[in-house]
Amino acid sequence: MKYFETFGEGGFHSAFMTTYAFGSLAFEDIPFPKLRGAGCRNIVVLADTGMVNQAFSDFGPPRFAGTSYHLIKTVAPGAFHPKITMLLGETKARLMVGSANLTALGLGGNKEQVATITWSAETPENAKFFISVLTYLRRYVPAEDQWFTTSLQRALRSSPWLRDSMFNPSFSTEGTEPLNLLFDRLDISLLNQIIACVGDDPIGRLIVVSPYWDSKLEGVAHLKAGLGDPAIDVLIKGDENGFPADQLSRFSDITLFDISFGTTGRFLHAKLIIALGEAFDHVVSGSMNCTFPALMGPSRGGNAEAAIYRRATRGTALDALGLSDYPSYPFEKEQLARLEEIFEEVETPELSVDGGLLTLQRGIVTWSGPKRSPASPISVQLYDRDGDTLMPMEIGGANSSVLSIPPTSPRPKYGVLTCADGTTSAPIQVVDLDCLAITTLPPQKGRKKRLMDMLAEVIHEDLDLIEALNQLESIEDEELSSQPLPKATPQVHEEAVRDYAVLPYEDFIRARTLANARGKPIGLYLNSNRDRATNFVSHCLNRMIGLVGPELAEIEEKDIQTNGAVDFRTTEPQLEDDEHRKRDNDPEAPRPIGARSQTLATAKKFQEAVTAFEMRSKVLIHERISTSEMVRLRALMQIILSHAQPLSGSYFASQILPVYTTDGHDWPRLIGRLLQQHFGVSRALQNLAVENDEAEQNRVIEYLALSNWAAKAAHAAVVSNKKARALRVPLERLMASLIAQTQSILDLADIDREYFNQIRVQLNMRFADRLRFSAN
Repeated sequence: MKYFETFGEGGFHSAFMTTYAFGSLAFEDIPFPKLRGAGCRNIVVLADTGMVNQAFSDFGPPRFAGTSYHLIKTVAPGAFHPKITMLLGETKARLMVGSANLTALGLGGNKEQVATITWSAETPENAKFFISVLTYLRRYVPAEDQWFTTSLQRALRSSPWLRDSMFNPSFSTEGTEPLNLLFDRLDISLLNQIIACVGDDPIGRLIVVSPYWDSKLEGVAHLKAGLGDPAIDVLIKGDENGFPADQLSRFSDITLFDISFGTTGRFLHAKLIIALGEAFDHVVSGSMNCTFPALMGPSRGGNAEAAIYRRATRGTALDALGLSDYPSYPFEKEQLARLEEIFEEVETPELSVDGGLLTLQRGIVTWSGPKRSPASPISVQLYDRDGDTLMPMEIGGANSSVLSIPPTSPRPKYGVLTCADGTTSAPIQVVDLDCLAITTLPPQKGRKKRLMDMLAEVIHEDLDLIEALNQLESIEDEELSSQPLPKATPQVHEEAVRDYAVLPYEDFIRARTLANARGKPIGLYLNSNRDRATNFVSHCLNRMIGLVGPELAEIEEKDIQTNGAVDFRTTEPQLEDDEHRKRDNDPEAPRPIGARSQTLATAKKFQEAVTAFEMRSKVLIHERISTSEMVRLRALMQIILSHAQPLSGSYFASQILPVYTTDGHDWPRLIGRLLQQHFGVSRALQNLAVENDEAEQNRVIEYLALSNWAAKAAHAAVVSNKKARALRVPLERLMASLIAQTQSILDLADIDREYFNQIRVQLNMRFADRLRFSAN
């Protein structure tokens, strides 16, 4: 199977990949649509910061990075150079390590070498290699990254075998393992890992394939000495990078061979070390050239690298690799001068300026500065998906900055940093957490899939949202109760089924205020579970009021489908009269008044839902509550407002809740009863316990914003109707308590007040015309 063809294989839900050079056009045209077309949507790529910046400067920012897959810029003392592709599924997994970058040449142009390790029920012992990769990747994820943890959680929850593995993922130095995973480790260099894998098997000959070399052959010297000073055969393609032939006099037993055969027209980029021992053939295939920085690693100022070691039966490795004929093609002495002439040691190119990190969450753009900058940062100019200019972020020399994006503004896709000396950075890709939360969700099954699909597609507030929340929370409880005791390493299990620490809301506010004052704000979804039912319903409610628009994700999904020529959703062909049928079933379409008994029965269901919430609140009155209760209250109020009749004039057939009725289902009364549970009978914020995460505060602000808007709307309604004026005083008492609690929260952070006002604008846009009321 060709390397790029593996991306179209089904049965995987997550892909974690590393690369040195990143070609966004090639990646988004070949592996990316193939992965998504096969159902693998949770995709993370780690790439060398300098190479990413250079690619973005040369070719512009990617179309889908930051919104449909997560691209992480990372660094190592030398270069971040490993080439790893790890595909995870529920019942199978594939780990590929080799020389191929995620570029057009790496994916299909060069002559590359990629080794594979698979996991299945038949090879349970291989789980340790996949756990090792996850642990390795965590080392290179920047501390300010806000998505990798969520991606890792999703992967581990969908691959229980990773959590349950009893095998030790640490590197074995015993020299008895037939298969091993090598990468730069904190306690042992890659060279010493190779030596440990070979063990006490005497090596008679080394065969090395490498496109790049040290000018003094330091890598060759260390490898040769480490394996007992065997003879070395160097295999190169003579018409490409050359070789420092003037250094051969340092060694008495190095011979050069030309392996141009079979690589005509293709650059030989493969990297191989084959040690022929008395007992075994030892093969190392990976990302490292035979150079000092590659073999010695970051602890000596070198590279991050990765490889797979495999022990083979003596005398079989060369045949298996197609290299058994190489002794027939030695370089003649007269050719060595030519190799020396064309040899050029790889030089580090002058790279583009790094612009740092941009993150977008619920209308707030956060900029985190790069580790190094040529001058004081002044501003970041934001651009949308089409490259059109948006508003700038004024930085003024700070290390971080935030900007509130107006709800009517397009979502920023990338930005460019400008420094005081006029220097501009490479484009900075925006990590759009709202989009990633939806576009990268692994495919669900059964009841959960049906509920998730409903939340993703519903466009009108209805009581089905409450039922969906109840069912999703029930599924969560079932999943948690069915999880076995952890057998895996603590690090992996910690991310898989983490029981996030909670603290009283007052303590959270105190810690958050202190963190903001120190310039180290609490991150989003770094300390909480992003995939809880609460988040899905909250996102759905935000989408309905226009706080989180689905447009960008929908546009990208269409583009991805076009690229991959694959249908990603199973849909029935639409009949010509489907549009007529939709209009007939549209709850917003005006209808003739009638069927009063049916309308009354439906209205009673809203009343029953409010009564059920009152009973639930009574049970929890002395208990610590989570933001799930606030999302539940918010959903009920938003549903009621969607079905509320206006203060005056005509209304749609779906608006079945009157301003006043003696039957008790008048919407101002229902709103008042709900608010009474959190701002009258008890103070919900005093009983609230939250995870130490900014996402929790977002849910609190959304809850307060809707509560205030709904209270003002209900108050205006009862004032407008003489029969309902008996509700005026109770509502005013509730509003006084609500406003006092709200101001005490908003006074602590300007960013909370900005978000509160943004939500208020969106609520006006959603409900003002329907109710003929505006809470200005």
